[in-house]
Amino acid sequence: MGFSELTAFAFLALPPVILWIIFWRKRLAEPEPASVLVQLFFFGILAALPFFFLRSFNFPFSPILLLVLFAFFEESLKGLFLILGVEINRARFDKWEDGFEFAVLIALGFAFAENIFYFFREFSTGGLSLAFWNLYFFRSLGTILAHVIFTGTFGYFYACAFVVKKIVPKSKHEKPLAYFFHNLAKVVRRPFHITCRHLLPRRDSAYGHTSGEVVLEGFFLAIFLHATFNIFLFFNIFEKDLAFLTVPILIGGGWWYAIRFKTKQSPSKKA
Repeated sequence: MGFSELTAFAFLALPPVILWIIFWRKRLAEPEPASVLVQLFFFGILAALPFFFLRSFNFPFSPILLLVLFAFFEESLKGLFLILGVEINRARFDKWEDGFEFAVLIALGFAFAENIFYFFREFSTGGLSLAFWNLYFFRSLGTILAHVIFTGTFGYFYACAFVVKKIVPKSKHEKPLAYFFHNLAKVVRRPFHITCRHLLPRRDSAYGHTSGEVVLEGFFLAIFLHATFNIFLFFNIFEKDLAFLTVPILIGGGWWYAIRFKTKQSPSKKA
């Protein structure tokens, strides 16, 4: 891909990203300054680069397993850069809403870089055909929203784990990677027991979970949503296209987050 082509497809991929940024920031009580926005957006672009490298390999796996692995790799990369962004801007990370805002910017940066790759690939095979514009509008609307929902879920859980005392009491707070395998074992033994009780912030934690457990739950939930989306999008059953099943994920996830962040929330104190 030459510089002129890269510039052209970056120009095409940027307008929908800007519109999504405006849409989500209007729903935040205290949006972060432009410098943080640009930094996190750039982190999202960086998160996409290793994934492009991974896609160059031919993995000897079944198609379904490959889609699950891609979901795992994508959410891992976005999650790692989200954590890096949180650590760099720790002083600004003091509300559970910040977890979603940071995640949205990471997701939009990732989707921006990914869209340039897909737009170029489609253009190189068929030019500016109807198929190209179908791909353009689907990825500009559906796929970008999907990335926001998946990574936003992890960011939301990450913030709840470290900011909201009623979900994780102060005595239970710890570093994200502390006791990793201990927390992982708990999550595997009791899958989604945190998810069921913490989809709404500030709900009481009757079981006294550690923050590490909550972070892992959010990570696995993001992977599950992403893998399910991938499978519905790319697979047929009995010659029936399953792509229509991605619509409830997009509408449901987008609606839930839009409602959650539509009104001003009371600030949460850091535990």
